[in-house]
Amino acid sequence: MSFMIFGGDDLNFVWETIQRMQLVFHPRYAPAGQFDYGQFSFLKNERELSVFLDRNLLSSLMKLCHQGFLQDELEMRTIALLMTWAIMNGIPVSAGMAIKENANKTDDSISAKTELQTFVDIFDFYPSMIWLHLAKGVIGKITPCPVSQKPFETEIAYHEKDEHLLMHIATMLHVVFLCRQKNLSPESKVMEFLSWNCKNLLIGQYTNTYIALLFTAQEGISAPKNVNSNDIEKIMTGCYNQAWDLNYLSNWSSLYWDEDKKKESFLFATNDRMLKSIFVNSHGNGNFLDLIEVVFPKKSAKRIIDFYCDQMGEKRIKPNFGENPRAYFYTLIEQEKQRVISLFS
Repeated sequence: MSFMIFGGDDLNFVWETIQRMQLVFHPRYAPAGQFDYGQFSFLKNERELSVFLDRNLLSSLMKLCHQGFLQDELEMRTIALLMTWAIMNGIPVSAGMAIKENANKTDDSISAKTELQTFVDIFDFYPSMIWLHLAKGVIGKITPCPVSQKPFETEIAYHEKDEHLLMHIATMLHVVFLCRQKNLSPESKVMEFLSWNCKNLLIGQYTNTYIALLFTAQEGISAPKNVNSNDIEKIMTGCYNQAWDLNYLSNWSSLYWDEDKKKESFLFATNDRMLKSIFVNSHGNGNFLDLIEVVFPKKSAKRIIDFYCDQMGEKRIKPNFGENPRAYFYTLIEQEKQRVISLFS
């Protein structure tokens, strides 16, 4: 076990830089990626905290520890800063969701468990002070960590796609379909999406925020990659990647929504611009309807809000996923895939 010894302005440097970069989020304690210091100190003493990494952060950490450096110095120091912050606050770092993303792509649970073992080894291999020195620029590289040759022992099947992800893949395919409807206005696209969503899937606050920002062309918000391609495999890859972005937030929300009944609080770390924007606009100042009033002209906003409230009212018939929800979602994915293909001619 190693210790961290802070001197001079070290503590202020770590705290102020984490705050400025807005790297760690929670809907109640850090809705904009910034903590109140007093509240955070109380939180550490009262609750069991852990922080989840997104795939980009995990990939950068693994590459840094494999090579001993990153070509992008800012990225390298960002990873070191996050590690310093977590260790100095005694907050466990979890890579489970990020490892699952990669395992889903490769359909390989063994390599995922091997990656997990290497991730665990990193915390034993490096003295804690290394991360502070790297974050502050005292050093410019670290000793490479040996890559594990043995998978971590766990029964978790990381390669299996969960229901949250399948719902998001179907959603992204429908988003692609709407993006290609050049004759539809942003208002019409949002209402068509809301109608489709109410009919086919559960309502997700992060998805609603995303489509409101996307269809009004807000800065930093992008459609799935290859949205205008006529190659369905490229489109599917783009939809899958975008689905995973929303899947982080969706899966995380299933852990924090009833935190008042638990002793744990789950934080989420990301440096992805779009993920940050979606989260901040979901929790920062109001709800989805408040966002609609901000991004749309007054008359359009009223029509969308009235439509949404009507769709979500007492007459709404929620979709029935049946006894095999996964089969339902795969069928919906295929339907949306064929809908997109029909646009190729």
